[in-house]
Amino acid sequence: MKKATDLNHLNEFKLIERIRSRLNTNSPRVKKGIGDDCAIFSTLPNKIQLISTDALIESIHFDLKTISPKQLGGKAMAANISDIAAMGGTPYLAVISLGLPTSTSINFIDKLYLGLQTICNSYRIKLAGGDTVTSPKQLFINICVLGEASKNRVFCREGAKPGDQIFVTGNPGDSAMGLRILMKKNKNLISTNHKNILIKKHLEPTPRIKESRLLAKSKLKVTSMIDVSDGLTQDLGHLCTKDKLGANLYEDKLPISNALNSACMQKIHTSTKWVLQGGEDYELLFTIKPEDVKKLKSLFLKADTVISHIGEITRHPNKITLIKRNGNRVSLKPETGFNHFKRK
Repeated sequence: MKKATDLNHLNEFKLIERIRSRLNTNSPRVKKGIGDDCAIFSTLPNKIQLISTDALIESIHFDLKTISPKQLGGKAMAANISDIAAMGGTPYLAVISLGLPTSTSINFIDKLYLGLQTICNSYRIKLAGGDTVTSPKQLFINICVLGEASKNRVFCREGAKPGDQIFVTGNPGDSAMGLRILMKKNKNLISTNHKNILIKKHLEPTPRIKESRLLAKSKLKVTSMIDVSDGLTQDLGHLCTKDKLGANLYEDKLPISNALNSACMQKIHTSTKWVLQGGEDYELLFTIKPEDVKKLKSLFLKADTVISHIGEITRHPNKITLIKRNGNRVSLKPETGFNHFKRK
């Protein structure tokens, strides 16, 4: 009998069984996983439930020429985990829906699920089911992640007040530059080490669960939080919109990595612009009360991730201002960043 190599030779139910047999879904909380009409799971007392879903579509969110199937699976899961981190939660369960062209190879699917499972294992998440359908042309992935948080310790986008201080984890901008390098649009002479750092930031992002849990378990007054997925300026705008606030950002405090600086040597764009307008960083952007700044810096001495104090919230509605190194003030457009429905 000829061995099945793509979906033309493997029906839906055999595919589901293949996936189920390769995944570790044993968990005291998952009572029924892959193979039934619904997953059955239990929740914990004194916790509030969080749920997030994201869809990734080939040629819009990813290009199979620049990302391996294992990396794609890992990145798809990491992006969803990041949303749970942004709320101060802990993820514990996921379901996945796939739209697959019939020409998709079985080897590709195996590696995609290897990437999904690897990230799930890292964060103790159980894959408990989903759906598989035929897609006419392009691959799409939709993941739903469930998480939980303490009832009195959930972080939201709204809540910041004038005078609150703005912090960000890691190095925003690196991921966007990594994508530019993958697309061979960066002509600068850049070391192999820096190039690899930037590309890895794009292909293998790290959701900031550890950092989020540090904040959630502390007594710091975290007034708002979001993950940076569409660009720092645009996502900061989301923290300001509901309560009609503005913000001041300081150019000399922005966390610009050595790798990004190296990639911007010929000034195609300044490193500052990449930090403010990049995307897919999955860093945490949050605000705290001024009196907690010293405590926050002390808290993060326990973490491997750098945090940067980049500005403060103001009373000026929809006005985000960049204060340059020379003291000049530049108004930034809050909508600058990725937008699915923006005409190019």
